Amino acid sequence: MDDSPHQDQKLPQSTSTAFPSTEAPRSLSLWIFALAILSFGGQINTEVTGDWFPTFIHYTAGYPYVYWGYITAVASVVGAVFFIVFGAISDNIRSRYGRRIPFMIVGGVIVSVLTALFVASADFLWLFLDYGILTAVAGNLARAGGAALTPELIPLEKRGRVNTLVTVMSNLGSAVAWIPALILLPGNGTSYPTETVRIFVYAGAAIYGITLIFACALIREPPVVEPPRRWVDDIKSTLNWREMVKQKDFLLIFITNLLYNAASSAIFNYLFVFIQNINFNFDLTTIIAAVIVVTALVIGIYLLGKSIDTIGRKFVTILGLALAPIGSWVIALTNGNLIGLLIGFGIFFPFFLGGSTAMTAWQQDIMPKEARARYFGVLNISSAVGSGLGTILSGALADKFNIFWIFVAAALILWASIPFFMKIRETLVKKKPANSDGTLADLPI
Repeated sequence: MDDSPHQDQKLPQSTSTAFPSTEAPRSLSLWIFALAILSFGGQINTEVTGDWFPTFIHYTAGYPYVYWGYITAVASVVGAVFFIVFGAISDNIRSRYGRRIPFMIVGGVIVSVLTALFVASADFLWLFLDYGILTAVAGNLARAGGAALTPELIPLEKRGRVNTLVTVMSNLGSAVAWIPALILLPGNGTSYPTETVRIFVYAGAAIYGITLIFACALIREPPVVEPPRRWVDDIKSTLNWREMVKQKDFLLIFITNLLYNAASSAIFNYLFVFIQNINFNFDLTTIIAAVIVVTALVIGIYLLGKSIDTIGRKFVTILGLALAPIGSWVIALTNGNLIGLLIGFGIFFPFFLGGSTAMTAWQQDIMPKEARARYFGVLNISSAVGSGLGTILSGALADKFNIFWIFVAAALILWASIPFFMKIRETLVKKKPANSDGTLADLPI
Protein backbone atom coordinates (compact mmCIF):
# COMPACT_ATOMS: atom_id res chain seq x y z
CA MET A 1 0.00 0.00 0.00
CA ASP A 2 1.27 3.41 -0.92
CA ASP A 3 0.94 5.98 1.88
CA SER A 4 3.08 8.59 0.21
CA PRO A 5 1.84 12.17 0.34
CA HIS A 6 1.74 12.64 -3.41
CA GLN A 7 -1.48 10.74 -4.11
CA ASP A 8 -4.02 12.51 -6.27
CA GLN A 9 -7.23 14.07 -4.98
CA LYS A 10 -6.34 14.66 -1.35
CA LEU A 11 -7.60 17.29 1.02
CA PRO A 12 -5.08 20.04 1.66
CA GLN A 13 -2.79 19.24 4.56
CA SER A 14 -4.01 20.90 7.75
CA THR A 15 -1.59 23.01 9.70
CA SER A 16 -1.84 24.03 13.33
CA THR A 17 -3.16 27.44 14.25
CA ALA A 18 -0.43 29.91 15.18
CA PHE A 19 -0.47 31.11 18.76
CA PRO A 20 0.22 34.71 19.79
CA SER A 21 3.88 34.65 20.73
CA THR A 22 3.46 36.34 24.11
CA GLU A 23 0.58 34.12 25.21
CA ALA A 24 1.28 30.75 23.63
CA PRO A 25 2.63 28.71 26.60
CA ARG A 26 0.13 30.02 29.15
CA SER A 27 -2.78 29.99 26.72
CA LEU A 28 -1.99 26.49 25.48
CA SER A 29 -1.95 25.04 29.01
CA LEU A 30 -5.19 26.83 29.86
CA TRP A 31 -6.84 25.65 26.66
CA ILE A 32 -5.81 22.06 27.30
CA PHE A 33 -7.31 22.29 30.79
CA ALA A 34 -10.52 23.76 29.33
CA LEU A 35 -10.74 20.99 26.70
CA ALA A 36 -10.35 18.42 29.47
CA ILE A 37 -13.19 20.01 31.45
CA LEU A 38 -15.36 20.14 28.33
CA SER A 39 -14.71 16.44 27.75
CA PHE A 40 -15.62 15.57 31.34
CA GLY A 41 -18.88 17.50 31.28
CA GLY A 42 -19.75 16.41 27.77
CA GLN A 43 -19.33 12.76 28.71
CA ILE A 44 -21.62 13.22 31.71
CA ASN A 45 -24.29 14.43 29.28
CA THR A 46 -23.53 11.56 26.91
CA GLU A 47 -24.00 9.05 29.74
CA VAL A 48 -27.29 10.64 30.74
CA THR A 49 -28.71 10.52 27.22
CA GLY A 50 -27.13 7.19 26.31
CA ASP A 51 -27.80 5.36 29.59
CA TRP A 52 -30.67 6.90 31.50
CA PHE A 53 -32.82 7.89 28.51
CA PRO A 54 -33.17 4.32 27.16
CA THR A 55 -33.66 3.12 30.75
CA PHE A 56 -36.52 5.61 31.14
CA ILE A 57 -38.01 4.63 27.78
CA HIS A 58 -37.79 0.86 28.29
CA TYR A 59 -38.42 0.40 31.99
CA THR A 60 -40.41 3.48 33.04
CA ALA A 61 -42.39 4.17 29.87
CA GLY A 62 -42.56 0.48 28.87
CA TYR A 63 -41.54 0.77 25.21
CA PRO A 64 -39.44 -1.87 23.34
CA TYR A 65 -35.67 -1.42 23.02
CA VAL A 66 -35.94 -0.55 19.34
CA TYR A 67 -38.06 2.55 20.09
CA TRP A 68 -34.92 4.23 21.43
CA GLY A 69 -33.31 3.27 18.13
CA TYR A 70 -36.05 5.09 16.23
CA ILE A 71 -35.61 8.25 18.30
CA THR A 72 -31.82 8.29 17.96
CA ALA A 73 -32.04 7.61 14.23
CA VAL A 74 -34.28 10.63 13.70
CA ALA A 75 -32.11 12.73 16.02
CA SER A 76 -29.05 11.75 14.01
CA VAL A 77 -30.59 12.82 10.71
CA VAL A 78 -31.96 16.10 12.08
CA GLY A 79 -28.66 16.80 13.80
CA ALA A 80 -26.65 16.10 10.65
CA VAL A 81 -28.64 18.66 8.68
CA PHE A 82 -28.31 21.38 11.31
CA PHE A 83 -24.63 20.57 11.92
CA ILE A 84 -23.88 21.51 8.32
CA VAL A 85 -25.81 24.78 8.61
CA PHE A 86 -24.34 25.75 11.98
CA GLY A 87 -20.88 24.63 10.90
CA ALA A 88 -20.93 26.87 7.82
CA ILE A 89 -22.14 29.82 9.90
CA SER A 90 -19.51 29.16 12.58
CA ASP A 91 -16.69 29.07 10.02
CA ASN A 92 -17.64 32.53 8.86
CA ILE A 93 -18.47 34.28 12.13
CA ARG A 94 -16.01 36.97 13.25
CA SER A 95 -17.06 38.14 16.72
CA ARG A 96 -15.18 39.49 19.72
CA TYR A 97 -15.99 36.24 21.53
CA GLY A 98 -14.69 34.02 18.73
CA ARG A 99 -16.45 31.91 16.13
CA ARG A 100 -16.83 28.67 18.14
CA ILE A 101 -17.48 29.58 21.78
CA PRO A 102 -20.80 31.46 21.27
CA PHE A 103 -22.27 28.44 19.49
CA MET A 104 -21.10 26.11 22.23
CA ILE A 105 -22.53 28.16 25.08
CA VAL A 106 -25.94 28.83 23.53
CA GLY A 107 -26.38 25.27 22.28
CA GLY A 108 -25.05 23.71 25.48
CA VAL A 109 -27.35 25.67 27.80
CA ILE A 110 -30.41 24.73 25.71
CA VAL A 111 -29.33 21.07 25.75
CA SER A 112 -29.03 21.15 29.55
CA VAL A 113 -32.60 22.38 29.88
CA LEU A 114 -33.99 19.88 27.36
CA THR A 115 -32.13 17.02 29.04
CA ALA A 116 -33.79 17.79 32.36
CA LEU A 117 -37.21 18.07 30.68
CA PHE A 118 -36.90 14.70 28.92
CA VAL A 119 -38.12 12.78 31.98
CA ALA A 120 -41.06 15.13 32.57
CA SER A 121 -43.41 12.78 30.70
CA ALA A 122 -43.50 9.16 29.55
CA ASP A 123 -45.55 10.04 26.49
CA PHE A 124 -43.69 8.83 23.41
CA LEU A 125 -44.57 11.94 21.39
CA TRP A 126 -42.88 14.13 23.99
CA LEU A 127 -39.83 11.86 24.22
CA PHE A 128 -39.55 11.91 20.43
CA LEU A 129 -39.93 15.69 20.22
CA ASP A 130 -37.55 16.47 23.08
CA TYR A 131 -34.61 14.32 22.05
CA GLY A 132 -35.35 13.42 18.44
CA ILE A 133 -35.91 17.02 17.30
CA LEU A 134 -35.18 19.79 19.81
CA THR A 135 -32.06 18.34 21.44
CA ALA A 136 -30.78 17.28 18.02
CA VAL A 137 -30.92 20.90 16.85
CA ALA A 138 -29.48 22.48 20.01
CA GLY A 139 -26.87 19.76 20.49
CA ASN A 140 -25.49 20.27 17.03
CA LEU A 141 -25.40 24.02 17.57
CA ALA A 142 -22.92 23.26 20.36
CA ARG A 143 -21.11 20.55 18.42
CA ALA A 144 -20.64 22.77 15.37
CA GLY A 145 -18.37 24.96 17.46
CA GLY A 146 -16.80 22.25 19.57
CA ALA A 147 -15.81 19.88 16.75
CA ALA A 148 -13.32 22.33 15.26
CA LEU A 149 -12.02 23.71 18.55
CA THR A 150 -9.27 21.19 19.34
CA PRO A 151 -7.39 21.39 16.00
CA GLU A 152 -7.66 25.19 16.09
CA LEU A 153 -6.16 25.43 19.57
CA ILE A 154 -3.68 22.54 19.65
CA PRO A 155 -0.64 22.11 17.33
CA LEU A 156 -0.59 18.93 15.24
CA GLU A 157 2.39 17.41 17.05
CA LYS A 158 0.55 17.61 20.40
CA ARG A 159 -2.92 16.54 19.33
CA GLY A 160 -2.42 12.85 20.02
CA ARG A 161 -1.47 13.45 23.65
CA VAL A 162 -4.15 16.08 24.15
CA ASN A 163 -6.78 13.80 22.65
CA THR A 164 -5.57 11.07 25.00
CA LEU A 165 -6.05 13.43 27.95
CA VAL A 166 -9.51 14.25 26.62
CA THR A 167 -10.25 10.51 26.44
CA VAL A 168 -9.07 10.01 30.03
CA MET A 169 -11.30 12.86 31.23
CA SER A 170 -14.14 11.39 29.21
CA ASN A 171 -13.65 8.08 31.01
CA LEU A 172 -13.57 9.93 34.32
CA GLY A 173 -16.91 11.48 33.40
CA SER A 174 -18.25 8.00 32.66
CA ALA A 175 -16.99 6.77 36.02
CA VAL A 176 -18.67 9.65 37.86
CA ALA A 177 -21.95 8.75 36.14
CA TRP A 178 -21.61 4.98 36.45
CA ILE A 179 -20.24 4.37 39.94
CA PRO A 180 -23.22 5.79 41.89
CA ALA A 181 -25.58 4.15 39.40
CA LEU A 182 -23.98 0.74 40.01
CA ILE A 183 -24.04 1.27 43.77
CA LEU A 184 -27.78 1.96 43.58
CA LEU A 185 -28.47 -0.86 41.12
CA PRO A 186 -31.52 -2.78 42.44
CA GLY A 187 -30.67 -6.22 43.75
CA ASN A 188 -31.79 -9.03 41.43
CA GLY A 189 -33.76 -6.48 39.46
CA THR A 190 -33.44 -4.82 36.11
CA SER A 191 -34.87 -1.39 36.70
CA TYR A 192 -34.47 1.71 38.86
CA PRO A 193 -37.33 3.57 40.53
CA THR A 194 -38.54 6.40 38.30
CA GLU A 195 -37.49 9.05 40.82
CA THR A 196 -33.94 7.68 40.87
CA VAL A 197 -33.79 7.96 37.09
CA ARG A 198 -35.00 11.55 37.25
CA ILE A 199 -32.45 12.53 39.91
CA PHE A 200 -29.58 11.21 37.79
CA VAL A 201 -30.89 13.03 34.72
CA TYR A 202 -31.29 16.34 36.59
CA ALA A 203 -27.81 16.05 38.10
CA GLY A 204 -26.22 15.22 34.75
CA ALA A 205 -27.93 18.12 33.01
CA ALA A 206 -26.72 20.56 35.68
CA ILE A 207 -23.12 19.29 35.63
CA TYR A 208 -23.00 19.52 31.84
CA GLY A 209 -24.24 23.10 31.76
CA ILE A 210 -21.94 24.30 34.55
CA THR A 211 -18.77 22.67 33.21
CA LEU A 212 -19.45 23.93 29.68
CA ILE A 213 -19.86 27.55 30.75
CA PHE A 214 -16.79 27.35 33.02
CA ALA A 215 -14.56 25.81 30.35
CA CYS A 216 -15.68 28.19 27.61
CA ALA A 217 -14.86 31.14 29.88
CA LEU A 218 -11.22 29.96 29.95
CA ILE A 219 -10.79 29.95 26.18
CA ARG A 220 -9.87 32.94 24.07
CA GLU A 221 -9.86 31.79 20.49
CA PRO A 222 -6.84 32.68 18.31
CA PRO A 223 -7.50 35.37 15.68
CA VAL A 224 -8.79 34.11 12.35
CA VAL A 225 -6.70 35.19 9.36
CA GLU A 226 -9.04 34.01 6.59
CA PRO A 227 -11.73 36.52 5.55
CA PRO A 228 -15.36 35.39 6.08
CA ARG A 229 -17.40 34.01 3.22
CA ARG A 230 -21.13 33.80 2.66
CA TRP A 231 -22.18 30.77 4.68
CA VAL A 232 -24.90 29.97 2.14
CA ASP A 233 -22.21 29.61 -0.52
CA ASP A 234 -20.27 27.32 1.82
CA ILE A 235 -23.31 25.09 2.23
CA LYS A 236 -23.78 24.93 -1.53
CA SER A 237 -20.14 23.94 -1.86
CA THR A 238 -20.58 21.34 0.87
CA LEU A 239 -23.56 19.81 -0.87
CA ASN A 240 -21.65 19.55 -4.15
CA TRP A 241 -21.07 15.83 -3.81
CA ARG A 242 -19.34 15.56 -7.18
CA GLU A 243 -16.51 17.61 -5.76
CA MET A 244 -16.58 15.90 -2.39
CA VAL A 245 -16.21 12.39 -3.79
CA LYS A 246 -13.07 13.49 -5.65
CA GLN A 247 -11.40 14.01 -2.28
CA LYS A 248 -10.13 10.48 -1.73
CA ASP A 249 -9.04 10.88 1.87
CA PHE A 250 -12.25 12.57 2.92
CA LEU A 251 -14.41 9.98 1.18
CA LEU A 252 -12.58 7.22 3.04
CA ILE A 253 -12.90 9.12 6.32
CA PHE A 254 -16.62 9.48 5.63
CA ILE A 255 -17.01 5.71 5.18
CA THR A 256 -14.86 4.72 8.17
CA ASN A 257 -16.60 7.26 10.39
CA LEU A 258 -19.97 5.80 9.43
CA LEU A 259 -18.87 2.27 10.31
CA TYR A 260 -17.15 3.36 13.53
CA ASN A 261 -20.25 5.20 14.75
CA ALA A 262 -22.47 2.26 13.82
CA ALA A 263 -20.31 -0.05 15.96
CA SER A 264 -20.03 2.44 18.80
CA SER A 265 -23.77 3.17 18.91
CA ALA A 266 -24.60 -0.53 18.69
CA ILE A 267 -22.95 -0.97 22.10
CA PHE A 268 -23.01 2.33 23.94
CA ASN A 269 -26.63 3.25 23.28
CA TYR A 270 -27.64 0.09 25.15
CA LEU A 271 -24.68 -0.46 27.48
CA PHE A 272 -26.42 0.77 30.61
CA VAL A 273 -29.48 -1.36 29.86
CA PHE A 274 -27.05 -4.24 29.30
CA ILE A 275 -25.51 -3.70 32.75
CA GLN A 276 -28.94 -3.77 34.36
CA ASN A 277 -29.43 -7.29 33.01
CA ILE A 278 -26.39 -8.63 34.91
CA ASN A 279 -26.59 -10.03 38.43
CA PHE A 280 -23.57 -8.66 40.27
CA ASN A 281 -21.95 -10.78 42.96
CA PHE A 282 -18.69 -9.14 43.99
CA ASP A 283 -16.77 -11.88 45.78
CA LEU A 284 -13.00 -11.72 46.33
CA THR A 285 -12.18 -13.32 42.97
CA THR A 286 -14.39 -10.85 41.12
CA ILE A 287 -12.91 -7.87 42.94
CA ILE A 288 -9.36 -9.00 42.08
CA ALA A 289 -10.38 -9.47 38.44
CA ALA A 290 -11.96 -6.00 38.42
CA VAL A 291 -8.76 -4.41 39.74
CA ILE A 292 -6.72 -6.19 37.06
CA VAL A 293 -9.12 -5.05 34.34
CA VAL A 294 -9.06 -1.42 35.49
CA THR A 295 -5.25 -1.52 35.63
CA ALA A 296 -5.09 -2.96 32.11
CA LEU A 297 -7.51 -0.28 30.94
CA VAL A 298 -5.40 2.57 32.32
CA ILE A 299 -2.09 1.15 31.06
CA GLY A 300 -3.55 0.28 27.66
CA ILE A 301 -5.03 3.73 27.07
CA TYR A 302 -1.78 5.39 28.19
CA LEU A 303 0.44 3.31 25.90
CA LEU A 304 -1.84 3.62 22.90
CA GLY A 305 -2.28 7.34 23.51
CA LYS A 306 1.46 7.89 23.68
CA SER A 307 1.91 5.92 20.46
CA ILE A 308 -0.43 8.24 18.54
CA ASP A 309 2.20 11.02 18.46
CA THR A 310 5.17 8.66 18.01
CA ILE A 311 4.21 5.64 15.92
CA GLY A 312 1.38 7.32 14.06
CA ARG A 313 -2.39 7.72 13.82
CA LYS A 314 -2.90 4.97 11.27
CA PHE A 315 -1.17 2.14 13.15
CA VAL A 316 -2.90 2.86 16.47
CA THR A 317 -6.34 3.24 14.87
CA ILE A 318 -6.14 -0.03 12.97
CA LEU A 319 -4.57 -1.93 15.87
CA GLY A 320 -7.18 -0.71 18.34
CA LEU A 321 -10.26 -1.24 16.20
CA ALA A 322 -9.04 -4.64 14.95
CA LEU A 323 -8.38 -6.08 18.43
CA ALA A 324 -11.31 -4.51 20.31
CA PRO A 325 -13.84 -6.94 18.73
CA ILE A 326 -12.05 -9.84 20.43
CA GLY A 327 -13.27 -8.39 23.70
CA SER A 328 -16.75 -7.99 22.18
CA TRP A 329 -16.91 -11.70 21.37
CA VAL A 330 -15.71 -12.63 24.86
CA ILE A 331 -18.49 -10.48 26.36
CA ALA A 332 -21.13 -11.87 24.01
CA LEU A 333 -20.22 -15.49 24.74
CA THR A 334 -20.07 -15.21 28.54
CA ASN A 335 -23.85 -15.38 28.91
CA GLY A 336 -23.61 -13.10 31.95
CA ASN A 337 -20.65 -14.68 33.73
CA LEU A 338 -19.13 -11.77 35.66
CA ILE A 339 -15.48 -12.85 35.40
CA GLY A 340 -15.87 -13.38 31.66
CA LEU A 341 -17.49 -9.97 31.28
CA LEU A 342 -14.64 -8.28 33.12
CA ILE A 343 -12.08 -10.00 30.90
CA GLY A 344 -14.02 -8.95 27.82
CA PHE A 345 -14.24 -5.35 29.03
CA GLY A 346 -10.50 -5.41 29.80
CA ILE A 347 -9.79 -6.33 26.17
CA PHE A 348 -12.42 -4.22 24.48
CA PHE A 349 -12.18 -0.81 26.14
CA PRO A 350 -8.39 -0.13 25.98
CA PHE A 351 -8.20 -1.01 22.29
CA PHE A 352 -11.49 0.62 21.34
CA LEU A 353 -10.79 3.88 23.18
CA GLY A 354 -7.17 3.97 21.99
CA GLY A 355 -8.22 3.36 18.40
CA SER A 356 -10.99 5.94 18.51
CA THR A 357 -8.65 8.55 20.05
CA ALA A 358 -6.13 8.01 17.25
CA MET A 359 -8.92 8.19 14.68
CA THR A 360 -10.04 11.56 16.09
CA ALA A 361 -6.53 13.01 15.82
CA TRP A 362 -6.28 11.59 12.30
CA GLN A 363 -9.50 13.30 11.23
CA GLN A 364 -8.44 16.61 12.80
CA ASP A 365 -5.13 16.50 10.90
CA ILE A 366 -6.73 15.98 7.51
CA MET A 367 -9.53 18.56 7.74
CA PRO A 368 -8.58 21.86 6.03
CA LYS A 369 -8.27 24.50 8.74
CA GLU A 370 -10.13 27.22 6.84
CA ALA A 371 -13.35 25.15 6.76
CA ARG A 372 -13.07 22.62 9.57
CA ALA A 373 -16.57 23.09 10.96
CA ARG A 374 -18.07 22.71 7.48
CA TYR A 375 -16.16 19.52 6.76
CA PHE A 376 -16.99 18.15 10.20
CA GLY A 377 -20.59 18.96 9.34
CA VAL A 378 -20.42 16.71 6.30
CA LEU A 379 -18.64 14.09 8.38
CA ASN A 380 -21.47 14.31 10.89
CA ILE A 381 -23.80 12.94 8.22
CA SER A 382 -21.86 9.69 8.33
CA SER A 383 -21.98 9.78 12.14
CA ALA A 384 -25.73 10.24 11.97
CA VAL A 385 -26.32 7.45 9.49
CA GLY A 386 -23.95 5.12 11.32
CA SER A 387 -25.45 5.88 14.73
CA GLY A 388 -28.97 5.32 13.50
CA LEU A 389 -28.15 2.07 11.71
CA GLY A 390 -26.09 0.70 14.58
CA THR A 391 -28.70 1.53 17.24
CA ILE A 392 -31.60 0.08 15.25
CA LEU A 393 -29.63 -3.06 14.30
CA SER A 394 -28.45 -3.86 17.81
CA GLY A 395 -31.84 -2.94 19.31
CA ALA A 396 -33.61 -5.32 16.92
CA LEU A 397 -31.11 -8.10 17.73
CA ALA A 398 -31.55 -7.49 21.46
CA ASP A 399 -35.33 -7.74 21.11
CA LYS A 400 -35.12 -10.93 19.03
CA PHE A 401 -32.36 -12.75 20.91
CA ASN A 402 -30.94 -11.06 24.02
CA ILE A 403 -29.03 -7.94 25.04
CA PHE A 404 -25.64 -9.67 24.60
CA TRP A 405 -26.08 -9.56 20.83
CA ILE A 406 -25.27 -5.85 20.76
CA PHE A 407 -21.60 -6.82 21.05
CA VAL A 408 -21.81 -9.26 18.15
CA ALA A 409 -23.12 -6.51 15.87
CA ALA A 410 -20.35 -4.10 16.94
CA ALA A 411 -17.56 -6.63 16.42
CA LEU A 412 -18.58 -7.40 12.85
CA ILE A 413 -18.95 -3.73 11.94
CA LEU A 414 -15.52 -2.82 13.35
CA TRP A 415 -13.79 -5.57 11.39
CA ALA A 416 -15.59 -4.44 8.25
CA SER A 417 -14.10 -0.95 8.68
CA ILE A 418 -10.43 -2.05 8.72
CA PRO A 419 -9.88 -2.31 4.90
CA PHE A 420 -11.10 1.29 4.50
CA PHE A 421 -8.85 2.60 7.27
CA MET A 422 -5.87 0.96 5.58
CA LYS A 423 -6.34 3.12 2.48
CA ILE A 424 -6.13 6.49 4.31
CA ARG A 425 -2.74 8.21 4.33
CA GLU A 426 -0.77 8.78 7.52
CA THR A 427 -0.65 12.43 8.59
CA LEU A 428 2.04 12.37 11.28
CA VAL A 429 5.47 13.10 9.85
CA LYS A 430 8.93 12.77 11.36
CA LYS A 431 11.83 15.09 10.77
CA LYS A 432 14.63 13.17 9.06
CA PRO A 433 18.27 14.29 8.83
CA ALA A 434 19.00 17.09 6.43
CA ASN A 435 19.23 16.33 2.75
CA SER A 436 22.37 17.05 0.79
CA ASP A 437 21.09 20.54 0.08
CA GLY A 438 20.60 21.24 3.77
CA THR A 439 16.79 20.97 3.78
CA LEU A 440 14.90 18.66 6.13
CA ALA A 441 13.14 15.64 4.72
CA ASP A 442 9.61 15.32 6.09
CA LEU A 443 8.32 11.84 5.39
CA PRO A 444 5.18 10.05 6.56
CA ILE A 445 5.83 7.52 9.30
